[in-house]
Amino acid sequence: MKYSSGTKELNLPSYYQFGVELEAFNVNTSILGNSLYHSKESIDFLKQRKWETVSVLKESLVSEGGAECVSPILHDKKEDWKNLEEVCEHMKKYPGKYGDKVIADEKCGCHVHFDAKVLQGKNRQETENITTEFLRLWAEAEELIYKMCNEKGNPIREGSINLKQKGLNLLVCRLQRIQGMASPMGKKIMKSIEKNTLKVSHKKMGILKRAISAGKLDPRRYHGLNLTNIGNPRKNTIEFRTSNGTLEPETIKQNVYFYASILEAARTMALNPEKIQEKKEQFYKTDITEQQKAENFLNVLFEDENDRKIYMERWESVRNAPVFNQNDKKGFAQGRFQRESFHAITRRTPASQVKEAWKAIQDIMIKQKNQNLNNKMEEIIER
Repeated sequence: MKYSSGTKELNLPSYYQFGVELEAFNVNTSILGNSLYHSKESIDFLKQRKWETVSVLKESLVSEGGAECVSPILHDKKEDWKNLEEVCEHMKKYPGKYGDKVIADEKCGCHVHFDAKVLQGKNRQETENITTEFLRLWAEAEELIYKMCNEKGNPIREGSINLKQKGLNLLVCRLQRIQGMASPMGKKIMKSIEKNTLKVSHKKMGILKRAISAGKLDPRRYHGLNLTNIGNPRKNTIEFRTSNGTLEPETIKQNVYFYASILEAARTMALNPEKIQEKKEQFYKTDITEQQKAENFLNVLFEDENDRKIYMERWESVRNAPVFNQNDKKGFAQGRFQRESFHAITRRTPASQVKEAWKAIQDIMIKQKNQNLNNKMEEIIER
């Protein structure tokens, strides 16, 4: 596997089948006029490429002036990458009433689905090993993944981690305990692994289905890693919901490659552990900085330096974005690397304030020392 731009193939193994959901805002979906959903030109275009549009009944974004298009099953083939490029350009041709351009703003996501058979081994034990390695890898790297899943300089949208709903939608989300549209679940995964409560049913490909339905992970789909469709005979998929909305095919292709590389690394850890053992040991170290953790993570995923560079630059450009503040409350597994918070505080604090604070501490210590001496003297005199 190696990243190639444009319509060139990535050399993904044949068992990687995937699908993409494209969301955009300011799209004309009205019955009349030049409409993405209803004009004959658009209907014929999407039908020829086997893409589908999502109705207002299934997606609230449509009622708010947006649109969603869902791909057929895609493969790592030139014709499918070209298909994706053409649909992205097609969606841009139908601006709505909020301006002259179709955009993918903070209300939009770009979700990538993979056939869950990528977690399947030759037998139950292999399937269980692959699944466990994948979930542990995700939980360990989850915060890094959230910082690497979008194009350079584009931090993850606030609504992914923190609710941006209003009115009735907010109430419904609160009642369902939904924290965000793609909230982290690394902390829950870690607890399930530590308690050995993950379940696998190889025969029916119901991987983790029992664990999810029993609430050991989460039965809801609003997580960056959505496992609720696994074992579903109609839609047996793993869904990655972390990426922001985009109509840039190169960004989408990089995201597909990123998620596929995480899955493939888990397969290698389970099926050929000797091939990756040293890199794996380095990655799971926690007495290291976030930068070292990011570098070790990318070493696990990619052989090629240019591949690592793509996602390292993504991470560097957003690592300190405000959306990632106070992550201890957002479901990320904690203590996976050193956050250097004290160093950040010292960098922000003027030297004059540090000196003033130190002088105040010294004064307190001297007063306490003098008080202790006085107390001892009084005891001696009383005797």
